[in-house]
Amino acid sequence: MSTLAEIVAERRVLVVCGTGGVGKTTVSASLALSAALAGRKALVMTIDPARRLAESLGVDVQLNQPTPVDVEAVLGVPLPEGGSLHAMMLDAKATFDSMVGRFARDEATRDRILANDYYQRASESLGGSQEYMAMEKLREVATGGDYDLIVLDTPPTRNALEFLEAPDRLLSMLHEGALSWLFKPRGQRFSGSRAGRAIFGRGQQAMFGIFERFTGLEVVQGISEFVSAFSGLLDGMGARAGEVMELLQGPDAAFLLVASPNRIALSEALYFHDRLKEGDIPFRGFVINRVRSTAAQGEVPTDPAEAGFPPGDAAWNDAVEAVWGAFRRQARQAAIDRHHIDALKAHCGDGVPYVEVPELEGEVHDLAALQQLLTWLV
Repeated sequence: MSTLAEIVAERRVLVVCGTGGVGKTTVSASLALSAALAGRKALVMTIDPARRLAESLGVDVQLNQPTPVDVEAVLGVPLPEGGSLHAMMLDAKATFDSMVGRFARDEATRDRILANDYYQRASESLGGSQEYMAMEKLREVATGGDYDLIVLDTPPTRNALEFLEAPDRLLSMLHEGALSWLFKPRGQRFSGSRAGRAIFGRGQQAMFGIFERFTGLEVVQGISEFVSAFSGLLDGMGARAGEVMELLQGPDAAFLLVASPNRIALSEALYFHDRLKEGDIPFRGFVINRVRSTAAQGEVPTDPAEAGFPPGDAAWNDAVEAVWGAFRRQARQAAIDRHHIDALKAHCGDGVPYVEVPELEGEVHDLAALQQLLTWLV
């Protein structure tokens, strides 16, 4: 079984998954930093709308392109030769626009799509567009060959394969969705009569006139123009999504799951793990974050005197009882965490590493704190 350090050293793409609030962004940034400190060119990408990655790495701009992180200035030590760290926060709208420019059959079609009001709305709000654009950007940077390691911090999700399934749903909706009736035969103008036949049948064309009066012909034609012009991009989008899936299912990629040690978070991690396994996705390990621990071994005595705290005056006794009560609560919480982690290991087996990161005081908000995390991660 490979360790997490070996997995980070051997893979070109790490996909860090998990539900919200478990520390995915922090873990992603730390793993990329570890690669840079080992002399590799590392990029950490986030599509998390909370933008916490920028704060952790000191990147004060939100760009759709990789931004260098000055590790030496913060940590006070130079990176090894060849080592570098870049970060980027995905701008789904800018990536969508760039993709339209590449796939449009000519400049006129590109300009027509980009200027269309319905494209402007769809590129920001279509379900699955953010995930598809993340795959688009991942493919772009992976095939560019500029990085030895790309760490992708996926958005929080409670659906195990939401990140992987959303692009297919987007493409399916654009191919076969409810607006497909608006497609115009090549070389013909939009026809309300034809759309009426498609929706209501040949005998009910008059009903489309009512629809036009309520919505306005310009609205219908605008949507038709968007869908018709956009149809020429779908084959290219589908092909590129397929290429990304080949990359993510291949030997160069690894999926990691970040979870908290509480029952609900680990139950979701179990479901996530099983779905990845069903989808033949290369799952390679767990990072269990914020694990509560205690130095006590075995049963914790109920009486502080049993642990070597002899009774004294009233003030002493009150202080000892308060400290001892807090210690026992911590011990109980640690025991609960251990129970849930052991259940996770029993379900998933010994074939992958389980890395435990203790609960730390304060927020991990800069490079120095990210470097400290490497003590437990790798």
